[in-house]
Amino acid sequence: MKISSNQYYDVLTKQLAKQQESIGELQTQLATGKKIAVPSSDIESSLEGLSIKSVLQRQAAYETNLSYVKDRLTIEESVVTSFQDYAYRLKDLAISASSGTYSATDISFMEAEAAGILEEMISLANTKDSQNAFIFAGSATNIQPFQRQADGSVSYKGNNAELKIQVDSGYQVRINSTGTSLAGQIERTAAGGAVSSRDVFSATLDFISALGSNTKTDINRAIDEFDSLGNQVGGQIANLGIRQNLLEERLEIIEEKKTVYEQLLSSVEDTDYSEAITNLSSDMLALEAAQNTFAKVTQMSLFNFLR
Repeated sequence: MKISSNQYYDVLTKQLAKQQESIGELQTQLATGKKIAVPSSDIESSLEGLSIKSVLQRQAAYETNLSYVKDRLTIEESVVTSFQDYAYRLKDLAISASSGTYSATDISFMEAEAAGILEEMISLANTKDSQNAFIFAGSATNIQPFQRQADGSVSYKGNNAELKIQVDSGYQVRINSTGTSLAGQIERTAAGGAVSSRDVFSATLDFISALGSNTKTDINRAIDEFDSLGNQVGGQIANLGIRQNLLEERLEIIEEKKTVYEQLLSSVEDTDYSEAITNLSSDMLALEAAQNTFAKVTQMSLFNFLR
């Protein structure tokens, strides 16, 4: 089969164009640092890159959620620790007031301090998080959970719903403690045998009243009540510590996942400079050889051959 000069030209021209295109792509990779200049140049790798980016975006969202929960638990821990400190301080006041060694003026000072502690606890119980949501209101995060009533009592307007947030695929963590758990609960048995439930607010109000009337029986009762309430809060502090440790572990897991996926994305998208430079040198040598061959072929003719 005979091959015409035009066929030689066509083959060589296509080869030169292909090599020039390859060189152009390699130069673009070196200039941009990316293997894929446009998605259409490598659809499979582009799709793989998009899939990995989607996973990274989800991990970033989980990390944001975890950071929010971590900050919220830090605030909650501060409030709960303060509650425990106040409960034990009220216990100390009850011990002092029941000792019989203090004057009526001293007892009135203790009453004023107890009243101040009550106001502080109400304020702390209505703490908000970074998103302006009440921490101890359950799911009613836009409603002030603890409110003073006309008779001076403290009423809980929140609910006992547990709020959870997703921090990984198929994994959620609880982000709140309810107001009822913060306020605690004790049972009080009256002289007649009747049993009633009291929380830290109602117990403090009763204690303030007992100090005002200097009723030793009620003051003595407050010692054990505040001790019990302080111990209950201590259990919450321990629980918060466990939850915070779990969050730290989840954050570490997410960081490890992000590192793996970022490396995968880099292997798909980023230029391997050593490989690209080697390929570019090889392609440029091949192009130069092809150009020399093309030049010689174009000079070939019957007259050149006869000479």
